[in-house]
Formats: sequence, structure tokens, C-alpha cells
Amino acid sequence: VDDLLSRHAVAPEDSLMQATLLGKTVLVTGAGGSLGSELCRQILRVGPKIIVLLEIAEVALYQSDKELKALAKKLELDMDVVPLLGSVQDQLRVQEIMERFDIDTVYHAAAYKPVPMVERNIIEGACNNVLGTLRTAKAAIGAGVKNFVLVSTDKAVSPTNVMGATNRLAEQTLQALQGTTDSI
Repeated sequence: VDDLLSRHAVAPEDSLMQATLLGKTVLVTGAGGSLGSELCRQILRVGPKIIVLLEIAEVALYQSDKELKALAKKLELDMDVVPLLGSVQDQLRVQEIMERFDIDTVYHAAAYKPVPMVERNIIEGACNNVLGTLRTAKAAIGAGVKNFVLVSTDKAVSPTNVMGATNRLAEQTLQALQGTTDSI
């Protein structure tokens, strides 16, 4: 992995993962996407009380839900997996979900990532990646969520394309909100 990334991998801190996931209620946005679904698999293994899957694509949500419930059963985990359709651009819907399930931790992975798709759909990419992040963060602030994790990309560090730029702007949006609450 180090050779592919041209940098050293950073291992997750088990104590931090346990503190924010074990027995907690977790929301993963973009739960049916490539990063979101992998995050869900890893989060599930830590043992949250509830994992809420938020996804705009019904087929991806259905597949992720089915896989996670089978994995939880196989691992004999006593937890709920709750699949919900919705868009991160709908701040009221996202906040209602966060409040209804008393979310402790949000993993925000809902972003358009394939560079060619975002390059061909600039407005939709910017709306989803930047405004979706802003609205999800504001929903988390309104719902009193304790932990908010943005799943970004290394392409945001020094963006050379629209996708990287939208992810960098999403990061900066969260940094700007950071002083407004302990939730971000």
C-alpha cells in the first residue's frame, strides 16, 4: 500500500474507534458507495448499537443493507442496521434522521468521487460534494451530534481537477464551521 500511495498508511487508533463506535448509534452517509459500504463493514465489526445507512441510490442501499445484516448475523452481533433513502442535500431530512435515532457519530462518505463523472457534471458534483457536506454538517450541529468524520480523498490536498477541488472546499467548509460548535 505504501508504494501505491507514495506515503505511509496510517493505522486507525483502536481506542478512538472504540470510544466513538462501540455501543453507539452511527450514521454513514453514502452507505452504498464504494467507500461508504467498506466503512460500514469496518464500523459493524467494532460493535455499534445501531448503524444507520443513508443513501440516495435504492439498489446500492438495498445491497449494502442485505450484506451488513448477513455479516452481523454471521458475527453474532446484537445490533440494528437501519437503511434509509435520502439525500445529504436535504438538510431537514438528514437532521430529522439524526434526531430520531439520536446519532452519536456521523461518517460522511456521500460524495461523487469518480473524476471523469464529476468533470462532466460539475454543478451536480459541486452541489453534492460541497453543499451536501455543508447541509449534513449543519444538520449534525442542529441535532447535537458529538462526532463528525468527513471521508475525503488525497486528491483534495492539492486539487488538480473539479472532484479534488470540491472535496477540498468541503474540508474547508467543515473547518469554517468548527468554531461554531463542539459537534464538528
